[in-house]
Amino acid sequence: MLQILAKWWAKKQYIWKQEVEAATSDLHAGLSLRLAGEKRALIEQLNKDADEIEANIKSVDEKLTTGYYECENGHEISTSCGCALPGSHAFFHISDCVLNDFNKEQCPRPGCKKPMTFIKRDAMTGQEKTQSDRERDEAQTIAAKKMQSEARKPRSIS
Repeated sequence: MLQILAKWWAKKQYIWKQEVEAATSDLHAGLSLRLAGEKRALIEQLNKDADEIEANIKSVDEKLTTGYYECENGHEISTSCGCALPGSHAFFHISDCVLNDFNKEQCPRPGCKKPMTFIKRDAMTGQEKTQSDRERDEAQTIAAKKMQSEARKPRSIS
């Protein structure tokens, strides 16, 4: 009788151990699935951020090439307002154009009226060009780091 009871107990103990191991594996698989989803979302966000930085770099390069006005408060007024074809000057501006009555001396934004300065790559001094290039390089470095960040590297399985 004792031998039958010992076999029964050993069998139940073995089954219990297997069930615990299976449940633990299920928990690990669920955790891995959740972490993979989070990592994919992080990678998508980092790629999106890097793309936005690269697009911003291109738009700043274009603005520096064509030139723009900026007031002391940081309001920017582009010299190409959209009232003319690209590469040409507008003969007249539409009624709600920001360049209507623009005197290049004061910011046309309501309530601002701060002095404006014209910023163009060709008109910059050597020091300003160096500073502009440094800022551009920093932005490119940040974009590259986001693209090659830790989230994109596979984890080693230990």
